[in-house]
Amino acid sequence: MKKFVTVLLILLSLSAAALGESAAEPPVLVDRIADPGAAFSFAEDAELLQIIFPNVWDEDAELILCGGEAMLIDCAKEQHGNRVVALLKQLGITELKYVINSHPHNDHILGLKSIAKAVKIDELLFCFPEKETKHMPVALKTADQYGIPVRWYADEERFQIGGAVIDVWLKGDDNWTLNERSAQMRLQFGERTMLFTGDMMQKTQKRLMEVIDPWLLDIDIFKYPHHGLSLPDDDFLATISPEYVIITNTAGDRTKKVRNYLTKQQIPWATTVPGYVSLTTDGKTWVIERIEMASN
Repeated sequence: MKKFVTVLLILLSLSAAALGESAAEPPVLVDRIADPGAAFSFAEDAELLQIIFPNVWDEDAELILCGGEAMLIDCAKEQHGNRVVALLKQLGITELKYVINSHPHNDHILGLKSIAKAVKIDELLFCFPEKETKHMPVALKTADQYGIPVRWYADEERFQIGGAVIDVWLKGDDNWTLNERSAQMRLQFGERTMLFTGDMMQKTQKRLMEVIDPWLLDIDIFKYPHHGLSLPDDDFLATISPEYVIITNTAGDRTKKVRNYLTKQQIPWATTVPGYVSLTTDGKTWVIERIEMASN
């Protein structure tokens, strides 16, 4: 009997220890937009990845910071490039390792001129021919004017920013629309992942499910494509199973259908207007919050 009791106590002790370890596991996501008072602190010595969305309305520009390096995916319209510059100045950023264009529509590339005036750009990257749209020659002229090296990147190319790795997917057919051929970029930092989508449509989403390993599509944060203007493929959303969605637009009527759809699916979301939306991770936990724009 004593032996039985001793074994039982040991088992209970091990179970309690396991529960304690489980309880100590950090959360995957802390949403300070929904709950501004949510308590969480990163370790003082942790390397952090931060992704910030400037207030550029229904356009794309995503600033990525890691390991003392900075880069942009897309750079908004010409009239809103100054908003990207305001964010860079607020953070004291004077150099960008990369500016990567997902596709050459005006709302993803023409803000380059304001940015090139304000900071040093080490490399400008495209994945479409130089005359794909009328905006490409404008951007290339800006690059020439400011001495920015230009390079074309390819499907499954990999970029690194600090300790974060970005893998590119270019899976659209040549006869698809420009939006449907947008570059997709999967970011990984530690255990945490994010998918940047440009303006891909449902055709692209179906293609990704055909050609990409499912485990690579299982991501934490989903940058919603095409500014939240159209519904996703149901199977694709189930495959990526995001913890959180970022919509590069306002919470106005144009994104209402998508916002309602995500809410029905019980997927939390945030729009990038007002203020700046910031995502920070140590490779274990995402902290999502709005940061204030500096007053002029």
